[in-house]
Amino acid sequence: MRWEKIKKHRKAARKISFDILIWGPSQTDREGYKLRFAIKKHLANKGHSVKFSEELITERDVPPAPDPVTDEMFHADAANIIIVLYGSRGTQTEFDKILKYEAFARKSVIVVDKATWDLVTKRGLAGYSWKNFNGETLILLDSQMNARTICSELDKLVEKFQFSEYLKRLEKRLIKTS
Repeated sequence: MRWEKIKKHRKAARKISFDILIWGPSQTDREGYKLRFAIKKHLANKGHSVKFSEELITERDVPPAPDPVTDEMFHADAANIIIVLYGSRGTQTEFDKILKYEAFARKSVIVVDKATWDLVTKRGLAGYSWKNFNGETLILLDSQMNARTICSELDKLVEKFQFSEYLKRLEKRLIKTS
């Protein structure tokens, strides 16, 4: 029956895997890094290739750019999805210098606790940038800033990205055959 095709589309969309970059706390913030690592493990178990920038800097046989921000621009360009576990000075720099570009913002998810969100959005130009961010923003209560809740919410957003990507591929195919 032709309606079976709908199930095939839905299943195929959910099978799309991504190269996912996760920015967030370094190992000096033990709890934050542990949370970041748990998110990485969860997404990898779902079939995605998940990396931290610090891994990508040392991963290849070509040395990184002399300026780490430049190299992180390359990481952002290569990633299909960028997840930012916001809270460190480094993530603020990544937001300000890299996610200001529409192409990077559209494929980004900022995970931030509500108290920080409220504080950041009340500050002049920074507040304007945050309120008008073109990516996804996952604002959680402090009690929700745990691996289980974040991973559950990220699963929903990744699925949204999967269906968007699948639809783009379907549209390309339809245009080719028209």
